[in-house]
Order: sequence, then structure tokens, then C-alpha cells
Amino acid sequence: MVLPVNNMQEQLLVNPAGIRTEKLSTSKNIIGALVSEPESIHAGTIVFVPGWSGSREDFVAVMPILSSLGWHCFAIDQHGQPASYGSNKVEDFSLDSFAQDVIDIANSFSEPIHLIGHSFGGIVSQHAVSKSPQSFASVTLLCSGPGPLPKQNWGGLPALVQAVEAGRSLAFIWFIKTLTLVILRKQKFSKPVQKWRKQRWLNTNPLSLQVMSELLMKVENVTEKLKRTLSTHKLPILVLRGENDDAWPRNEQLDMAQALDATFIEILGAAHSPARELPDKTAIELDTFLKTI
Repeated sequence: MVLPVNNMQEQLLVNPAGIRTEKLSTSKNIIGALVSEPESIHAGTIVFVPGWSGSREDFVAVMPILSSLGWHCFAIDQHGQPASYGSNKVEDFSLDSFAQDVIDIANSFSEPIHLIGHSFGGIVSQHAVSKSPQSFASVTLLCSGPGPLPKQNWGGLPALVQAVEAGRSLAFIWFIKTLTLVILRKQKFSKPVQKWRKQRWLNTNPLSLQVMSELLMKVENVTEKLKRTLSTHKLPILVLRGENDDAWPRNEQLDMAQALDATFIEILGAAHSPARELPDKTAIELDTFLKTI
């Protein structure tokens, strides 16, 4: 299915009013974040974790809506993403290190936080919650899965890993990226948004892309690990997907929800990025779920 250009994509280009930038310190990294604050009632704190090749800007459309409903929102760039460019050593990038950044950020607040991980960010989020469940009030897995992407959805990931290892430039890899189905997500973008996305790509640490790509192909089943943690530390979980999400299969996401005793919700009309595609619907589903906790 090819999605039409969505005007909400333009919100990637300029942060809405009420959103500011901030730097967060973890045990090993400086993490760039976008922040929106509630005007009056404080419902709680949300931390968004973006996916592979994503960034904190992926949530700028949904954050102001949630803050209008009382939520203090933080959207981070994971280590290696543009606002958290970080290390030039591949050994500094791993599932454990991505998760530890999230844990450290959560522990910097005076209350357990509501964690929302998108796509690969959901893999990181499950691993983080497995390691430190007491740091979190809930976890939402947004268009994510229990483990590796199905091999038929790897697209250009193997070629990308080889290109980074061979020292090819990100400009060259962008050319590969735009030819691969799994990376394009079957979406069309306006020229300004496509230009912005290319610049974001070029500002991303290639070592981060390499490691995230490898993990998307061969990561452990993080849901099994989280399930074991939840047997002794209960935590509310939401599995939220777009109706037309085509990364992890729907049946895998449904099985994941059942394994975690999680709420399972689909957003009609959305695909792999509901927070950008249908922010109003996404915000309503998140607010409704989180306020039942």
C-alpha cells in the first residue's frame, strides 16, 4: 500500500510552539531531547524513544496534544542519532547501552515514567524495562515487535551494514536507502520533507545505523525476557500499532501483546508512524490508556 503525502509530515520541519530542546546526561552519553510541558495539571511524565534512522522530531506532532492533556513529554535521540551523535567507537553501541541510556534518563525523574518506544525504540524499551522495571510506570510498544524483523522485511539492511563497515559515505548509503522497501516504508514525502529526512540521515552516526541494523536482523527475543521480568514485577503495557503497519506482522504484534498480558489497540488509517501520520488519534489512545493506570 502506498500512502499519500500527509501534511502532518511538515511538522518535522519546524518544532511547534511550546517545544524546547534540552540535553540529558546519562552514565555514558549526552542525549538530545525535545520537551513539552503541561500548562496546569500534571498527569505524569512520558519519554518517547525513536526507531532506526529516526529522531526526537518524530514525535513533535503528538507531544503538544499530550501536554495539553497534562503530560510532561520528552522525546530523545538515541545514542548516534543527530542530537546525540556520540562516540566514534562501534563497541560503544549495543542494545545494552541503548537501554541503559533510557534507564538513566528514567531514573533522573522523581517519579516512574511512562515509556513509549517506536519500532526499534520498542525493542530498546523492552530491554530497558526488563533490566530496571521499577524505573517505569508503564511501557507502550508503538509499531514494534518481539525480536528481529522478518527476513523478508530486511530490505537493504545487510547492504547498509556492509557499506558502513567498508567506510562508504552516508550520502552513498542514502542512495541505497531510497531504493529499499523496508526503509522507505512505502511512503511518499513532499520535497521539503524528503530534503529534511536526507539531512537527518547525513547527520546520523553511521556506527549507530550499523549496530541498529544488525540488531533489527538478529536481536534476541526481548519479549521473552520482558515476560520473565513481568512475572515478578507487574507493569501496564500497551501494544499500539497502525492498521497498515508493515514492519513486524500483525500476528507477531498480537502474540507479543498476549505474551505480555498487554492491551492491544490498532489506529485505523495509520501505518508505521502513527505519531506523525495521525497524531490526534495517537494522542487520544495514549492519553486514554495512561490515565487508566
